[in-house]
Parts: sequence; structure tokens; C-alpha cells
Amino acid sequence: MHRFHRLTVIALAAALACPSPSFAAGPGVPAAANAQALPTAQDGYFQRIERVADGVWLIAQPQPFHIQPIGNVVVVEQEDGLVLVDAGGSPGAGRRIVELVRSVSDKPVKAVAITHWHGDHALGLSAIAQAWPQVEVIATDTTASHLRGRSMKAYPKGVPDATQQAAFDQRLEGLDTFLRDTLARPDLSVADRRGFEASQRLLNQYRLDTRDLYLVLPTRTFGERLLLDDPRRPVELRHPGRANTDGDLVAWLPKQRVIATGDLLVAPIPFGFNAYPADWLRSLQSVKALQPAVWIPGHGPAMRDDGYADRVIALISHTRDAVAPLAARKVGVDQAKKDIDLSADRKRFVGEDAWLTRWFDRYWTQPFTDAAYREATGQPIEQGEG
Repeated sequence: MHRFHRLTVIALAAALACPSPSFAAGPGVPAAANAQALPTAQDGYFQRIERVADGVWLIAQPQPFHIQPIGNVVVVEQEDGLVLVDAGGSPGAGRRIVELVRSVSDKPVKAVAITHWHGDHALGLSAIAQAWPQVEVIATDTTASHLRGRSMKAYPKGVPDATQQAAFDQRLEGLDTFLRDTLARPDLSVADRRGFEASQRLLNQYRLDTRDLYLVLPTRTFGERLLLDDPRRPVELRHPGRANTDGDLVAWLPKQRVIATGDLLVAPIPFGFNAYPADWLRSLQSVKALQPAVWIPGHGPAMRDDGYADRVIALISHTRDAVAPLAARKVGVDQAKKDIDLSADRKRFVGEDAWLTRWFDRYWTQPFTDAAYREATGQPIEQGEG
């Protein structure tokens, strides 16, 4: 599923158990989106651009955690044009990316490398391709098969489709109802109410951003490695192995020692859905062996040391180690999710933040326990659907 659906439907359902401008809607915008509150500056939803190295910029959300995030975009200047790593999560996000790219360079975008198939990293491609029609879209062979096939079958390919758009909008209606019902509950904590109110503003914007939604498919694929050469800023695209998905791509700038990881790293909370625990551990360790000076995660700020990567490596190891004996004793997976204790790890990632504590458990503890349990018992781990 696109990140809002794949993560949020599961996470928000689990959560039940445990002054902004109005928008004058244009043609085709659902009535529910009219005159509703949109994200405020304090929400930190709209992307900004910052220089992270000579000729390298990061486009990211100022607030790194959102229930529906927009994937980071890396901009690399080469002699004959720009290379982007990822493309944002909607046509609206893509249009903002185009503006931000043009604010730092007059060169055309010649290539976009998609780190994995999740919609929050790929669905902004339509706006980028409209701005630079000659752009090359690059992905691993495995990611390309997901984008073309079952995983993203809910999304139109190449051009908008009214029937698929209506089905997508209907799913958003369900999420809107959920958020409204949740906010009507009198027992919500202050932190939860503030968080769900921000999530509702985000959903209102997301409705607008996802008008005329469609996928732009890869035009070039590779298996293990592809070099986008340049005298000053060569970009090595690599498939380090399965990790957060089975087709993950990382982008390595050997001269600048910058690594763009996609969702191998996500801050402040890793995403553990449908992951490959042992492979993820090996893939992260192989990336760390490159000795990056700058890590650019799939979500969150640029990092200038290995500290966060080491925390994620430890988290994967601790979770696998905690699940393995439960699986060996044939404790069921649902009981394992209740029995597992990652409180020390959770505190290292989110501290005492009540809102983030909720989502650490929904985005990491529960789904990654499921993945680690499947691994320990020899069950297949499969990617989801859009």
C-alpha cells in the first residue's frame, strides 16, 4: 500500500485498542476537502531544502514524524544535469519539489532514482516528469516489478484514471471518518488529541495533493549496481540486499562520502512493516562499512556520524533476539507481540514523548515482531499491496 494506507490503516486501528487557511477547492476536489484546516507552520509538513554537501541538497519535512510522511529527496548536481534520489509522495509534493529544485539550480533533472516501491517515495514523479519530460526513472529490477505489478495495482500507470482516483478518494473518506471519530472521544490524552488534530490537517492537505494521481514507471532498471558517472559527483546506485523491502536502492557519492539510504534508515522511528530482519541487518552493516561522512535517511534529517545507524542496527538485533526464543517455544505471534519488551530501545528512540511512544509500538514493535517471527519460523515475508 501507499504509506498512508499500508502503515496508517494498521497503525490507527491498533491505536484504538490501546489557525490554518481554508482552501478554495478547484474542479474535481472532493467536497470534504473544502474550507477545512490545512497544516500549520508548526506542523512541519511542507518540505524545505538545505545544502548538505557541495552540490548536494536534501529536501525534507521540517518535522520528521508524520502518520503520513513525505519521503526525503536528495538532489545531486552533475555537469549535465541533476540527479534526484526519490520523488515525494503525491503530485502536490512533487510540484513543491520542482519549485525547491529550481530554487537551487537552473539545470534540468536528468534522472530520478527510486529507492523502493512505497508511494511516499514514488508518487511525486508525475509532477517531476511534467517539469522535465526527458527525465530517466531508475529503479532496481525488483522495485520496478512492484511498481508495475501487484504491489501498486491500485494506482493508474502513466495517466490519471477517474475510476481508480475515485477508489483512492473513497479510502481517504474512511480515514477521515476514523480521525473524526477518534477526536470525538473524550478520553484522549492531550498529546494524542494534539497529534490526531495535526493528522487531520495533514489528511486535508493530502486530499488536495493527490488529485490526478498516477505512477510514472521506471525507464531503466538494474540488478546490483549502476554508476551515474560525473567528474565531480559520481553517483553509485546499489542494491545492498533485501532490507526494508526486497528491492531497496541506496545512492553512494564516493567523493563526498554521502549515502542516501531510502528507508533502510528512517528517523525518529524506523518502519518495520513487511521487512526482512536478517537481510536488513546485513544490508545496513554493508552500508556502514563504506564509512559515510553524511547519512541521508528516507525520512528525517541528515546525520553526520554513525550514531543513529548503530541504534537501528542494535534495534534490529535486539528485536530478533527477543522474538527467537518465543518462536522456539511456539508462542503464537499475537502473544509474542504482547510478551516482547523493547522498552529500553523505545526510550532510546523517542524518550518520554507520549505521541511518538504510541507510534513506535505501532510502526516498529508490532510489525517487526511479526516479520521476525516469520523469519524465525520459516514463513515467507511478502511485500504488501497498494
